[in-house]
Amino acid sequence: MIPPSRAPGAATDLTGDGDVAGKPWWLRAALASGRRWPTWLALACAAISLADVGDGLEYLILFVLPATGYLFLAVVDRPRITWVVAIAAMSTVVVLRTLDIDPWPALAVVVIVLAAVGLLNGPLRRPRLYALQSPGAFAFMAFGLVALSVPATVAGYLVAIGLLGHAAWDALHWRANKIVTRSFAEWCGVLDLVLGVGLLVLLLLR
Repeated sequence: MIPPSRAPGAATDLTGDGDVAGKPWWLRAALASGRRWPTWLALACAAISLADVGDGLEYLILFVLPATGYLFLAVVDRPRITWVVAIAAMSTVVVLRTLDIDPWPALAVVVIVLAAVGLLNGPLRRPRLYALQSPGAFAFMAFGLVALSVPATVAGYLVAIGLLGHAAWDALHWRANKIVTRSFAEWCGVLDLVLGVGLLVLLLLR
């Protein structure tokens, strides 16, 4: 006989404290809400950012840098270090900007080198999501450069489109549960989506 807690379709307590169904509703709600911490963090970050948004170009790095990070993680094939890579990449950009150094040339070189290494060593020759990493990184990089080359009145809308495009890219990785951790894909996807929609609304209202 299969124990009730092991029966097919039974709710499972991921905390290891027993059966979720046996807990009070408020505790079940708190546990379910706690698992969505990347979403709550992304919403908080987006709210703070949108409260002081400029022409939108400040968000350009938010879909170019993660695309480069996804490419790196596909090459090394270590999803567990996703957050470490993300924090290191964002910190590097902050330092470069503090030193008044344009991060774009460095990002372009990194994308080219990673694509070459990944194709030579094999990870980027895998089918499906792995094979899409190199074209995806180049596409987001090219889109970012286009946004930088057009008038500011148009660039903001392009940045919003880029953010929404990367939100879809995040969703694809979240569903596949590959390349990056699901928590990062969820955080990045919600952040991109909210910032993209929010930026579009603010630009249209100005």
